[in-house]
Amino acid sequence: MEAKMLFGVGLVFDTPEFGTIVMGANEELDELLPSIIKAMIGDQIIIKKTDGEEQVFGVVSTQINHSITGKKNIGICLGKEVSPDEISAGSIVYCYSSGQIDH
Repeated sequence: MEAKMLFGVGLVFDTPEFGTIVMGANEELDELLPSIIKAMIGDQIIIKKTDGEEQVFGVVSTQINHSITGKKNIGICLGKEVSPDEISAGSIVYCYSSGQIDH
């Protein structure tokens, strides 16, 4: 089963209130409604790190913002239990599926 790529991680940061947040964009998702993107994200995601390691993370919340150029920026909150040091920019976020990522 192939996991759908959501976005490449452009930014990872920590907030005192919500914990670690990963953000990115994917022009293939720009035409979709935010509700559809949120449904694709679901309650778990896979992040394939730059070293090739794949890890499943629980999703605390999602936010989809529209830039002035019509692009969608996607933010996924992973919570306070995840350190921002665990995820580097350049990692890839995928929809969670029961199988491994097909390449």
